[in-house]
Amino acid sequence: MSDEPEGRPAEDEASQARSAEAQPPQDAESEADTVQVPEAAGATEPVEAGAPGPEVDEPEVVEPRGAVRVRRAARVRHVLGRAASTVVVLALPAGVLLAGERLAAPAPAAAPSLAVPVDATATTLVCPGPLRLPTEPEPGEDVAYDPQFDPALEGSSSVLAAVARAGTTTVLTALGAPDDELGDGSGDARRVDDASTGVVVRAEPEGDVAPEAAAAVLTTTTDGDLRGLAAASCRPASTEAWLVGGSTSVGSSARLVLQNPGRTAATVTVELWGAGGPVDLAGAPTYLVPPGTERVVLLEGVAADQRRAVVRATASGGAVAAYVQDSELRGLTPAGVDLVVPGARPATRQTVPGVALPASEPGDVDVAQLRLLAPGDEAVRADVTLLGTEGAVPLPGAQGVTLEPGVVVDVPLAGAPAGVHTVVVEADGAVLAGVLLSRPGEGAGPDGPPVERAWLPSLTPGGVSTLALPTVDGVLALGAVDDTVAAGDAAEVTGDDVSVELEVVTADGRTVPGRSLEVTVGSTTTVPLAELALDAGEDAAGEAEPAPGDVPVGVTVVTDDPRLVWAAVLRRDAPDGPLVSTLVPVAAPDRPATVGVRVR
Repeated sequence: MSDEPEGRPAEDEASQARSAEAQPPQDAESEADTVQVPEAAGATEPVEAGAPGPEVDEPEVVEPRGAVRVRRAARVRHVLGRAASTVVVLALPAGVLLAGERLAAPAPAAAPSLAVPVDATATTLVCPGPLRLPTEPEPGEDVAYDPQFDPALEGSSSVLAAVARAGTTTVLTALGAPDDELGDGSGDARRVDDASTGVVVRAEPEGDVAPEAAAAVLTTTTDGDLRGLAAASCRPASTEAWLVGGSTSVGSSARLVLQNPGRTAATVTVELWGAGGPVDLAGAPTYLVPPGTERVVLLEGVAADQRRAVVRATASGGAVAAYVQDSELRGLTPAGVDLVVPGARPATRQTVPGVALPASEPGDVDVAQLRLLAPGDEAVRADVTLLGTEGAVPLPGAQGVTLEPGVVVDVPLAGAPAGVHTVVVEADGAVLAGVLLSRPGEGAGPDGPPVERAWLPSLTPGGVSTLALPTVDGVLALGAVDDTVAAGDAAEVTGDDVSVELEVVTADGRTVPGRSLEVTVGSTTTVPLAELALDAGEDAAGEAEPAPGDVPVGVTVVTDDPRLVWAAVLRRDAPDGPLVSTLVPVAAPDRPATVGVRVR
């Protein structure tokens, strides 16, 4: 040990440094000027910083207990401080998220909604063209049967009638020829006696009132392969159509017609269901329909040997009207022709009015059939009830019908009492429905007597609707459906009535108030169309026979009751048996007078 130490031992300097860290911060000036000498070293006076220390013996360094405790506490505080700061940093994002959830952004103030009036637009309807033999319509299009045959029919006549609300002007033009006006009559009642092509009916608005119009076409063929009566109401173009009816089995033809009255091309996707489920069509299932034209698809060429068929046509890029010309030959004997038109979309209840049934027994051939399809992915249970003139009629074998998903089923209506009925289908899932009427003719050929057929679509009850009448040979069938009608039971008539007003539109454009009716709920009431003509004539001149201008070309059924559903059953006599077809009203599109506009 030397006499003049140059400084404190290293251990003492380290102890002093650790003690300084453990001590609370002092005044900066005092720390810079003086250093406290430990008592164990014998120092009694403060020594100026940088001055040499006194000459003393080097003592043994002993660290005080208090300094040790202070140093340990400082270390603990240091570790805890770092941990606390880490927790705070990690907790900040979670706190921000929780604050965002708890303190949601305030909802923006609701902008005021303005009711902006919309100008009335024209009503456009598309009418089916005349019947055609199932041959190639144009070289290179669709499927050809035999190009040597002319698809036009001999001895066939077509009549088209169109009516509109009083004061509304209607214009009839050929499909694809908007400048060629057809027909005769007044501005709101027109007639075409030889509709040789598809017809577009356009009703122009009067002021700010949306026009109401209806049209229908009727084709009569008394001889040949397409013997029969075919009728259909004209419809607005749409982007979806469900067609319940038709067959592509041997001897049958299902001629799908797609009509595009618009100004842009439409791409139509065709889907088909049969007795075995969904059917894969041969080739691409999409078809391009140019504007102002129609496209014909022979379904037997893309889905052959389908005894029962249901078709769905979905359009994109534009709207189209769709129907199926269904016909059958049994050898050389015609077995009926009619037009399958779109019906109601899939629903748990379907109603088919105007089902005119002749007397029949179970096991008879050529009886009426109810066609059903559950287009979903699950099986459906359905019950069928007939509403006749005396109330609900039970149909043997038509309760608890199980419909497998995607499988088309025909339920015979044999054994039901003769008369005009309304068919009601109640199901525990969405279904589609349509009815095929069959009427055997007279005479015996090598393949039996000719057969007449008619397809009826399902309708949605309720609303005011108008029906154009190309003929007055037939009856109106008005059915009133009630939610309390028990399927499968001979339910008693409830006694509740539906009030109905009939308005007749005559050939000279007059709207004549007709009769008032009370239709009993759970039953069907019929009115001969010829009586509507007498009503119009008597109201005009008090005559027993109507004048030519008093002949009805349309009828409007007015009611506020949503339970009413109706149709017209048309009938004509032919040398080899009666001809039959049906017409159903088309609901007017819902076009609001104003639209809500919100300004932001």
